[in-house]
Amino acid sequence: MIGRKQLTLTTAMAATLSGLAACSSEPSWDDGVVADRQTAVCVDQVGTRVDDDRCDNPRYHGSGHGWYYVNRGGRIPYLGDSINDPRFRNSGSRQAIAGSDYVRAPKTANMTRSAAVSRGGFGSSGRFFGGGRS
Repeated sequence: MIGRKQLTLTTAMAATLSGLAACSSEPSWDDGVVADRQTAVCVDQVGTRVDDDRCDNPRYHGSGHGWYYVNRGGRIPYLGDSINDPRFRNSGSRQAIAGSDYVRAPKTANMTRSAAVSRGGFGSSGRFFGGGRS
């Protein structure tokens, strides 16, 4: 008779395995804020979202700052996000829709997205575990 090996699944192993589904080499991000009405946000000359006060300030006029008009149902970029990012494709335009009224972005969209921080453990490489080489 051939001996059978038995694998015991501990709570720690189960938690680790369930967490693997969340690991990805792609940067993660939430869906962010979706515009419930036509919304205007300020962007710089390269399309990076900046504080809306810059579009109101005459000091920045002529420097390429201008309004980006997010369509109702479109994602509102956080401060520092680029409107050229594919995540915001078809969200809006630099041209306002004639006859539309626009509101400012809600305070929940007036924050900067932070980058993920790698702290070791399960990462993008299967050759490393817990910071040491396997």
